[in-house]
Amino acid sequence: MIQHRRQFLALLLTGIAVTAGAACGVRSEPVAQPVDDSDVPFQLLDENTGVERAEETGDQDTVVYLARGGRLVRTRRSLPPPITPTSLLRALRLGPTELEATAGIRTALPEDEAASSVRLTGGLATVDLTDAFIELPTGDQVLALAQIVYTFTERPGVGQVQFTLDGDAAEIPRPDGTLTSAPVSRDDYAALDPPG
Repeated sequence: MIQHRRQFLALLLTGIAVTAGAACGVRSEPVAQPVDDSDVPFQLLDENTGVERAEETGDQDTVVYLARGGRLVRTRRSLPPPITPTSLLRALRLGPTELEATAGIRTALPEDEAASSVRLTGGLATVDLTDAFIELPTGDQVLALAQIVYTFTERPGVGQVQFTLDGDAAEIPRPDGTLTSAPVSRDDYAALDPPG
């Protein structure tokens, strides 16, 4: 009796598989058949297909640094291409996702424009700060500066950030309490490095 049930189940499963294959419109061919180039989907024959094409048509994954407990936190964001200095600042200002916020992650940058412009020259990013930044408490200023420095120096070819206010070099605080108007790098904010 058990043997008959097994044979019946095997026949039933074979019948389902055959029916499903036929329903999908898949027909078997004894020999591989050439396909016309015009029938190949998504330009798969294009030698440039791959990462470059994906970057042209979809969002790009990038890193932005937020804050938790007075330290930086490395997070990932998908931004529409091309990723620009302005889009990076916007991502920092938007801050954490709901899930990140429940884990205590935040941004020290205010919702108002903390920077009016950003420009890249060689390996230097120049960020012009606004009054909204100046009104932040010193601790948040240090965190916000660190977020900007780490996020911009994450980009290939950018090693330092110069901060200005109304176009003139601004004195900015570092974690040790000192001020500088010189370009800064990650070394200046190493005390706030992301854990681990």
